[in-house]
Amino acid sequence: KSRKKARKVTSLFHKLTSQIDQAKRKQENDGNAINTSEEIRLLEQQIDDMGGREEYQRASQLSTKFHSTSKWVLKVLGQKGWLHGRVIENGDYAKGREKQVDRVAPTKQKPKKKRTVNILEIGAINTELLMAASKTKRVEMKKSPQLKETKKDDKQNAASSSSALTTTDIQKYKNVPMFNISVRAIDIRSSHELIEEQDFLTLPVPTSTGEGNHYDVVVCSMVLNCVTSPKDRGKMLSLMYHHLSPGGLCFLTIPKLCLSQSKYIDRMLFEKILQDGVGFKIMEKKDSPKVAFWVLLKDEEGTLTKKNATSETSESATMAENCRDEW
Repeated sequence: KSRKKARKVTSLFHKLTSQIDQAKRKQENDGNAINTSEEIRLLEQQIDDMGGREEYQRASQLSTKFHSTSKWVLKVLGQKGWLHGRVIENGDYAKGREKQVDRVAPTKQKPKKKRTVNILEIGAINTELLMAASKTKRVEMKKSPQLKETKKDDKQNAASSSSALTTTDIQKYKNVPMFNISVRAIDIRSSHELIEEQDFLTLPVPTSTGEGNHYDVVVCSMVLNCVTSPKDRGKMLSLMYHHLSPGGLCFLTIPKLCLSQSKYIDRMLFEKILQDGVGFKIMEKKDSPKVAFWVLLKDEEGTLTKKNATSETSESATMAENCRDEW
């Protein structure tokens, strides 16, 4: 019953915000600003009457309990071997500022060096990924050479062995991170103190010179459908691509109804936008009864300058806007 109510709240909120955006665009192009302003006021009043954005966020939190994005993301990262860090490659990016690592001809098989996997969660409505990044496990500390030598001497000294064992045989433990991941969670209206209040569309575009941040993973779950402007939806898709480091992954979900009931776009066209318009490669996709899921890859050869990032963002936005529809 609560789940059904939550779906009604989220659907109504999306409908009203979409109508407000339509009215604002009409106001920009139409001289009859008085009637349009009244229309916008009445729509905003309906949002307030239903409980505002706060009620929408509560309904969204309830809905996500039935298809946990964080579990899906962590499962895929585990399968890829990224939960315990990402292997440092030549020209690797870490937050857009990682220095290049020179390749050295290996003489022996040594463990490859790894760095923290940096994750950006867009439109975060809970702290599940943040909590996963902060999880720890208790491990036994390695005994120092001095401690081992002390134990050896104690065994040779029968007279003091019992008292020595009580001090040298005590196992010492420490808490270490369970995963080697770092999560930055943002939302345009933060619902938790750990979630940064930030509009993703205004984040600086990363460049090869170090401006802005690159991320290994971008998570955008049930957010794209909340963006009311077709142009901004295209811009969001492109920015997700450009915020990723080469070889990075984007986890994207939207309601299936956005594709199955639209007059202007279907799954085939949407995936064409993702691949031909933005530049992603589709690595995995699946459906639940109501949600469509994609794991998208930015290939290793993805290069970036501020100039081509801006032009590609514009092209992707134009392609999405040509499929104009109020999702």
